[in-house]
Amino acid sequence: MKKSYFALSMILLAICILTTKSVSANEISQTENYFTEDDIVNWEQTILNNANNEYPIGDTKGNNGRVYRAASGAWTWRDGVICITDSKAITPLFNNGHAGIIAAAPYYYATIEANPRDGVQPKYGNWNDRFSTNMVYQYGVKRTSVTQDQNAAKWAARQIGKQYNYQFFNINRRDKFYCSQLVWAAYRDTAKVDIGTWEWGSAIHPFELMSSNETTLIYRNK
Repeated sequence: MKKSYFALSMILLAICILTTKSVSANEISQTENYFTEDDIVNWEQTILNNANNEYPIGDTKGNNGRVYRAASGAWTWRDGVICITDSKAITPLFNNGHAGIIAAAPYYYATIEANPRDGVQPKYGNWNDRFSTNMVYQYGVKRTSVTQDQNAAKWAARQIGKQYNYQFFNINRRDKFYCSQLVWAAYRDTAKVDIGTWEWGSAIHPFELMSSNETTLIYRNK
């Protein structure tokens, strides 16, 4: 099968639970050859399988460094923790997922997220309720301090009101964001930690944040 950037564009177009909002052709067109559809499906499933077989360590930064390995860990509202779900998107062939970052005050019990419908906004409520039929994961960044995590959360909040970024391979723009780009940029711009893997070229897939050497699983809902 010919490797096609079109396949990758379609999965990223569906990222972050894409709705039916119209998008200009110039914003989503891609021309280079890259991945097969099978490559994408297999890669996504491998990441999910690894995450589902791993024992979460719990939020060690919030527990004075103590590790509590358990079947699921415990949900945390600590500022800057990364949230990911395997929720399906518009393209049934792909399982694209969605990512957000736990918000800092004054956005209590909220995550900062980028969605096609309303751009960057705080979204309130536990993800176990919001995505009750899906897998939900939380990841921490290994090399950062609690203060650095909080700074990443505050940085994400300063992006509230910005539009959705449909140019998925342009992750260096800061006037628009898609979900996993927002989370990646929050740590890249504040702590200088790259939590991407570059397995998708210059695009940032939500599941990259799960497979990054810079992150660790602290919670899984099932």
